[in-house]
Parts: sequence; C-alpha cells; structure tokens
Amino acid sequence: MKITKLASGPGCDLYALIIKEDCLVQEFISRLEDRDKKKILALFNFILQKGPPFNETRFRYLGDEIYELKTVSGVRILSFFGNPILRKPLILTHGFYKPKKMQLKREKKRAVNWHKEYFQIADKRNETENTGMKS
Repeated sequence: MKITKLASGPGCDLYALIIKEDCLVQEFISRLEDRDKKKILALFNFILQKGPPFNETRFRYLGDEIYELKTVSGVRILSFFGNPILRKPLILTHGFYKPKKMQLKREKKRAVNWHKEYFQIADKRNETENTGMKS
C-alpha cells in the first residue's frame, strides 16, 4: 500500500490510497458521468480550501475513524484522516454509488482494513526512523 497526493490547499491536503498499483479513487472518478464528476470535484475543492464540511449531507462520520464524502447524486467516497506528520491529510480510499445498507457495511469494512494497514506501515516507518535504521 502506498499513498499519492492528489491536491493541496489551505484547508486540507487530499491523498489517495494506491492498492496493488491501482488508485481506486481516481479510477472511480474517471468512470463518473460529467455531472457527477463536477459535483465530487466541487466537494474536493471545498475541502481543499476550507477543510471537511461540518454538514452530514456532504461529509458523514461512519464510525471506526472512517468518513464518507457524499454528493446528492449518490456518489460516495470513503476516507480517513492520515498521519498528522503530513499537513492536514485526508486520505481517500475508494468510491461507489449510494449503497444499500449491507453494501455500505462491506465498503466500510474495506476502508477500515486499509486504515489499519496504513497506520501499521506508518508506525513501522516511525520506529525505523527513530532508531536510525532504514527499511
């Protein structure tokens, strides 16, 4: 697992996970219709400028440190806040259209697993840097 920086702004920096050489968020966005793409990119721009919105219709906490970015047209992108060593990082995991309840649980579980893996890797890097060893 790797991360890539998508964009940086005064409110937040957006990163995306790279899973097995694929950026699931970018692949999802590239397949969206133009109207849906414009809406999610407008939400990204808002987050870059002002940080995540305090509005549950656009940014909702799902529990287990996972958040859902939402558009009214049904686009959903799951995310979590990354290592604070990075400046205001919001890490996007993957996207999908508005799910039924059971699908949301499955998608959230995927994001929770990636969240755990991300922080395990970050913790190992910190330990290596603090002992002066290179991995």
